[in-house]
Amino acid sequence: MKRTLKTLSFAALACILIGCPYTSSVPIDEPNVKVDKKLIGKWIKTSDLSAENPGFYEINEHDKFLYMITDNSYSSMDSTYSQDMYISHITDIEGTLFMNMQKDGTGDYYLHKVALEGKELTFIEVTENIDEKFNTSAELKAFIAKYMHLSFFYTKEEVQYTKQ
Repeated sequence: MKRTLKTLSFAALACILIGCPYTSSVPIDEPNVKVDKKLIGKWIKTSDLSAENPGFYEINEHDKFLYMITDNSYSSMDSTYSQDMYISHITDIEGTLFMNMQKDGTGDYYLHKVALEGKELTFIEVTENIDEKFNTSAELKAFIAKYMHLSFFYTKEEVQYTKQ
C-alpha cells in the first residue's frame, strides 16, 4: 500500500512538472487501421541507448487492428523494471498518425502523434492544455483535424525510440 501511494504521488508530481498527454474518454476513431508489422518489436529510448538499463517499449500485435504495448521503465531505487501495459490503435487523419493508448485496455485514451521512419519511432504527446471534452469520436477527430497542424497542439518534448 505504501509503495502504491509513493508511486501514485510520483506520477502526479511528474505530470505537474513535465506534463502529461491529453486524455479523452473517447478514442479519435474506432480501430480500423491494420497493424503495421514495422511497429512490432522492441523500441529503446534513443536518449537511453548507451544506458545500462534503458527505458523501452515492447510492441506486439494484439489483433489485426490493435497493439499491445508494454512500457518498461527502470527504477534505480528498486534496481528493477516496472511495466505498464496499453492496448492501442492507430488513427490516420490526413496522413498524420495518432496512437490511441488505453492503459490496461480500459479507461481514458492517451493521445500521441506518432511518426515512423525506418528504425526510428517518434511519440509526440497531444498537449494536456486542451480544455475541450468530447462526447463522440467524430467530434474529437474533427477537432484534431482542425488544430493538428499548430505547434501548440503538442507538448514540446518529442520522445524518440530506436528499434532493436
